[in-house]
Amino acid sequence: MREKLLKAAIYHYSRYGYQGATMQKIATEVGIKPASIYFFYQNKEALFIAAFQKLLEEHFSQMKKIMDEVENSPIEEIFGSLLHGTVSFHKEKEEETAAYISLITSPPPEIKQFLKNHMEQFDNWLIQSLNTSLKHYYPSISDQQSINVTKQFLLLMDGIFWEMTMYDENALSEQLQHAFHLTTLILRGIEDAK
Repeated sequence: MREKLLKAAIYHYSRYGYQGATMQKIATEVGIKPASIYFFYQNKEALFIAAFQKLLEEHFSQMKKIMDEVENSPIEEIFGSLLHGTVSFHKEKEEETAAYISLITSPPPEIKQFLKNHMEQFDNWLIQSLNTSLKHYYPSISDQQSINVTKQFLLLMDGIFWEMTMYDENALSEQLQHAFHLTTLILRGIEDAK
């Protein structure tokens, strides 16, 4: 039942936002009375935090899985796999992605701090993971150079993420090619600085 409630909460958030995703609508979606939701979750805020935590953890787990699969690959492949993996994950989960975009663009005050903490955790993990890969591939890279490269890559990933819902498959594929090209230019900058 928890899984159904979380899925219904995400569905209704993606359609109606936090205020419009009422406990009544969510209960109707899963076929229970609204009061029954409180058996599982203390209040609406707790339900939505659990729903978004699940969504964000699934994305985080997917990125970790991709990183584990390519950690010993050439550096360009690592960065490319993360770009393509992000797009693939979110394309497969369009409803959840729509909810996530809505959450980021106008987070309810009740969930804002939770979201901020998660995003900082993800960014820190990515910086640390890519720093390890960059140092393996470019042993003489400084910590600051590595952080700068990773932050530039994060900007590219964020840009691709925001474009996913705006472009058709062909346009998105072209945007991915541009992002990967920019990534290779960033990495070449490390080599040129040697």
